[in-house]
Amino acid sequence: MCANNPQCHDLNICFTAIAIQAWWRGILARRRAKRRRDAADTIRRFIKGFIYRHKERCPENEYFLDYVRYSFLMNLHRNLPKNVLDKSWPTPPAALTEASEHLRKLCMNNMVWSYCKKIDLEWKHQMEQKMIASEVFKDKKDNYPQSVPKLFVRTRLNGEDINTKVLQALGSEKMKYAVPVTKYDRKGYKPRRRQLLLTSNSAIIVEEGKLKQRINYDTLKGISVSSLSDGLFVLHVPGDDNKQKGDVILESEHVIETLTKIIICADKFNSININQGSITFTVSQGKEGIIDFTPGSELLVTKAKNGHLSVTAPRLNSR
Repeated sequence: MCANNPQCHDLNICFTAIAIQAWWRGILARRRAKRRRDAADTIRRFIKGFIYRHKERCPENEYFLDYVRYSFLMNLHRNLPKNVLDKSWPTPPAALTEASEHLRKLCMNNMVWSYCKKIDLEWKHQMEQKMIASEVFKDKKDNYPQSVPKLFVRTRLNGEDINTKVLQALGSEKMKYAVPVTKYDRKGYKPRRRQLLLTSNSAIIVEEGKLKQRINYDTLKGISVSSLSDGLFVLHVPGDDNKQKGDVILESEHVIETLTKIIICADKFNSININQGSITFTVSQGKEGIIDFTPGSELLVTKAKNGHLSVTAPRLNSR
């Protein structure tokens, strides 16, 4: 009778649904209770690990140390430097100081390697010249910072700027660099327009169609320049060389570039003398002359009453 009664059938379904609901609520309650216990255990371990963070690794602090390391590595992954000029780096925890330094070096080496793979030979040559200029003139000559943003060019004089007689006289010598300069006489210090040509073997002073003076690199004793912002420099030659007429006083509007080219062509990396007060040079037959350098408001090159060449140059950068 009851099995065929629709009301009993509905009642059984209702009891079943209630039982399932109660069973599922029990499961959810047990899950919530487990999550609370796990959360409490995690907080307890974290606090305990924080208390023991300065001690050697042990069961009390291993969870905290692992968490700190994981957090640092994930933060590092999200904030790696984007290029070689980016010096930012997340502060590591004490336990990862050494590892962080190794990772930083590896990251920098990788960025440098990736950057070097992309540069062409022309840009590589430019960077090599700039690096040499930095090593020689940085924090030593006032107008060096003004030369940094400007690219060094292959030459300041094209073929049509140089007299054909000069090119014929050079013959098979390959010209590596050419720049207009002002040459000052050794005695009266009269300025004269000249051209400075650098070849594989020598520096050549040119006046229109004449080769006025050739200085072989192996006889070049040194190069002197002031620490101010002027463009004067002196090429020192042996005093007992009959072919030479004494040291050469030149001035270039691109003095950092010009001197860097001379250093590279002559392989005279350790022969640059940067002077703050004066430069002594050989005039001829053992006689000496002096160039005095003083800071001032504007560039001025004159012959002083004492017979010295006086150079006044503005101080661009304080050292």
